[in-house]
Amino acid sequence: MPLVQRVRPIVLHVDDDIASLMMAEGALEDAGFDVLHAADGIEAIDKFREFEPDLVIMDAVMPVMDGFAAINGIRKLPLGMHVPILMITGLDDLDSITRAYDEGATDFLTKPINFFILPHRVQYMLRSKLTADELRASQFKLDNAQRIARLGNWEWCVCTGDLSWSREFGRVLHLQENQTMQVWDDFLEKIVDADRPTVRMLAEQAVEESQSFNIEFSVPGNHDESMRRIRLEAEPHGVEGDPCTHMMGTIQDITERTDAQKQIHNLAYFDLVTGLPNRAQLNEQLRYTLKLAKRSDNKFALLFLDLDHFKQVNDSLGHDAGDDLLQQVSARLTQVVRDSDTVSTESEFITDESDSQHTVARLGGDEFVVLLGQVNRAEDAARVAERIAQSIRVPYQLGDQMVSLTTTIGISVYPADGNNAENLMKSADVAMYHAKESGRNGYQFYSREIHEQAIARFSLENELKDAIENNLLTLVYQPKVNLCDGSVSGVEALVRWDRGEHGAVNPADFIPLAEETGLILPLGRWVLREASLQMQAWIDGGVSPLVMAVNCSSVQFTRSDMIADINEAIAYSGLDSRLLEIELTESLLLQDPELGIRILRDMKALGIQVAIDDFGTGFSSLSYLKRLPVDKLKIDSSFVKDLGIDSGDVAIVSAIITLSHNLNLSVVAEGVETQQQYDILHGFDCNEAQGFLIGRPMPAEEFERWLLDYTQTGLKKASGL
Repeated sequence: MPLVQRVRPIVLHVDDDIASLMMAEGALEDAGFDVLHAADGIEAIDKFREFEPDLVIMDAVMPVMDGFAAINGIRKLPLGMHVPILMITGLDDLDSITRAYDEGATDFLTKPINFFILPHRVQYMLRSKLTADELRASQFKLDNAQRIARLGNWEWCVCTGDLSWSREFGRVLHLQENQTMQVWDDFLEKIVDADRPTVRMLAEQAVEESQSFNIEFSVPGNHDESMRRIRLEAEPHGVEGDPCTHMMGTIQDITERTDAQKQIHNLAYFDLVTGLPNRAQLNEQLRYTLKLAKRSDNKFALLFLDLDHFKQVNDSLGHDAGDDLLQQVSARLTQVVRDSDTVSTESEFITDESDSQHTVARLGGDEFVVLLGQVNRAEDAARVAERIAQSIRVPYQLGDQMVSLTTTIGISVYPADGNNAENLMKSADVAMYHAKESGRNGYQFYSREIHEQAIARFSLENELKDAIENNLLTLVYQPKVNLCDGSVSGVEALVRWDRGEHGAVNPADFIPLAEETGLILPLGRWVLREASLQMQAWIDGGVSPLVMAVNCSSVQFTRSDMIADINEAIAYSGLDSRLLEIELTESLLLQDPELGIRILRDMKALGIQVAIDDFGTGFSSLSYLKRLPVDKLKIDSSFVKDLGIDSGDVAIVSAIITLSHNLNLSVVAEGVETQQQYDILHGFDCNEAQGFLIGRPMPAEEFERWLLDYTQTGLKKASGL
């Protein structure tokens, strides 16, 4: 900042000629200046430090230190950078004049000096200095204001790419003092990779359309500082009617503002103790989930949780321990819900909108809410509730104390228990209090009917898990015959479950349950191993080798290593791999055709046979079918049951058989129950038949007797022979 202007400016006259000093002094003092004298450069620098004059008149040639060195010394002083210096040189000394300017002289006079004109020259130089000081003061204020606001300005020449910018521009971008940024591309390189293409595209579009633009982006901070958030604003300049020639704008560091906005948002939407969404955010998420569910006709569930006897922890161990407990509970809830993402959605139908729409929120105190954004049935919510209860029951370490805790959960399901957020929350809350009245440490649906269904299904799941682990399941075997000569060509292994006092469970009930819960993976491995063992046992007992067919679930195909499972079963049983046939549904293969083809090729490389089950129900593409490395197609029983009655089914079956033979595939007809069906299939040159006409699914011992009887007596009624 410049000094306040003096009433009588001080002029420092430096010359070793006393006569010149005296003559100049009189003229300058008469013009209103105070004059100081110095006889050489060293004295001049000393007096400049002491008196800080407003202007210096410097002779070029002096003893001890000449004027050139003195100018250089003065310019290095804090207040000497901008002081006007008038250099006195010889009339024809051009080299001295050039050198004077190089050292920092403001202007020059040649000898002999006209002392009547000198004051006017000095006054002119001081007026110029005052104007320059005002400009520097203005620039200083602008720089300071930009520094405080973290706001810089810049200009980009579109034609040349040159970039000019203010000091604060460099500070905002954390440029080092010696770092330059001369062109627009240099500036773009400073922006993080993720944001750079957008900034470049928006700037080029603004130039092309002569439009203003603004954008926010990130740049690296200093050293280990995190990213800084920057806002850039620009407007075009150029001759009216002509293309844009320059972009001028501002740049501002808005990191603190952005952080403050995030903090405000967090205070408004997140719980301070646990970091979970609070009631406000839960309400927003619930409204969104309602909108999505109504549009897609989906179900979702609310779980209202209350920690049993939490008040005792606060009262006995203090609120800090209580907060610690709440934080640990929150972490467990979040983990359970994250692990349950696949529980509430069929994996092949997950969409961007439905995936991971679950929310865990804390309402206050010891109350939590879990929003399951999509469930297939109410029982899915019960499964998650049970996992939550199990997780909460694990003891907690609070300082030196181990604390045990349980939770009571109320469940409401959309749309059965309410069609708006308020009713659903109220229903879940009421269900939770009913559960507390029943003894705490459990869960309760708002609807008694739904609750009983969920309990029954959950009990079925637990019993199925126990049955798999303890080998309580059995296999039955249904024969297949060759339609050409009526001989037995193979057998299909089918799993059965006798639930003791509850009786036999329909496979249509427990197989889908096993698929939903993931139990199909151990179940499928058990079936593969047991079926392979049984076939090898029959062969060892003298039975002619037959092909053993085993069904593969879509869950096994997508979530298990089928190749490893098949290899393990073959190695465990010692069965010839050519006698093992894996049946897959065509809908499974249509989910990811390329993945399906790769896995099928790996299966074929093992030497096994592969059949497509239920063919005709999955709307297969014929162009896709011809690429599948399979051996057989199994015609679904729905097309077989009306053969001889429905001409449409006759045409479909005939077309499937013809198509399969043209693709060098064998055909197996399922559900053959009448001689008429058998004869029609025989007439179409179908390869194999399977159904009650030939034989029902039988336990291993009964199948052995059936096979012996069929083989020894030549009983081939089905073949018509």
